[in-house]
Amino acid sequence: MNLTIFLFCLVQGITEFLPISSQAHLLLFNNFFFITNENFTIRQLNILVHFGSLLAIVVYYFGDCLRLLISLKNFFRGDLDPFVHFFYAIIVATLPIIIFGFLIAKFVQVDFLHSFHLIGWTTLIFGIFLFVIDKSFLTIKNLDYLPLNTAFKIGILQAFALIPGASRSGMVIIGMRMFGYNRVGSAKFSNLLSIPAIFSAMGYMIYNSEEKIILFNFTSFFVIFFSFIFSLVFIHFMVTWIRNSSFAIFMYYRIILGIIILSIFYFDLENIGW
Repeated sequence: MNLTIFLFCLVQGITEFLPISSQAHLLLFNNFFFITNENFTIRQLNILVHFGSLLAIVVYYFGDCLRLLISLKNFFRGDLDPFVHFFYAIIVATLPIIIFGFLIAKFVQVDFLHSFHLIGWTTLIFGIFLFVIDKSFLTIKNLDYLPLNTAFKIGILQAFALIPGASRSGMVIIGMRMFGYNRVGSAKFSNLLSIPAIFSAMGYMIYNSEEKIILFNFTSFFVIFFSFIFSLVFIHFMVTWIRNSSFAIFMYYRIILGIIILSIFYFDLENIGW
């Protein structure tokens, strides 16, 4: 595995669960450090690193995932088991991103979504939005109970993450904070929502891939492994950080990154060959 692919795994691991948009960072990375490898196309590599991140979130929240699976025996009796209701909330919150993802894939040009001026503006605007919402709304609720209508509204916000730069975790956290949930509960729901979101994204990439995806060879194993390790580390960083701090650090980072992207796009476009 060469250094460029190793760094690609690092970028995926750092950005997937922080509210800074992994999709935007991976697009930027591939633009500046164009990945060429005889073992992978960029689509195959995306599938492998997302698989590593998916494993990481399942391992980190293994107890919750196991409890949710056990609760399926009472799936039609949500009144008997609070985890069944939480399972309902995850399903309801996931539906919008699947529906809008299908519509965007069918009717929107990929070149527009991957344009760097769009990534710059979304990185900047939604970063400021996250900061304002986090500071302005009261923290009055734990993640003990999440009404399904609230989960659906949060799911609609999550669907904005289909625009690179918006950030899936950032949009979920914005929604949770708007409805009064504390930072710890907001981050946890965002992380658990990533499981069906990443799984759906992987399914879409595999479905649209013309090449065979090889998960079980030496190089693929290391791509998955490093993505898994980096994702695990930064999931823990995120969870630990927001116990004592706000999301301001991510807003500052997003503002700086957004300004850099927009400056390059509007003032130095020809010199870098975009």
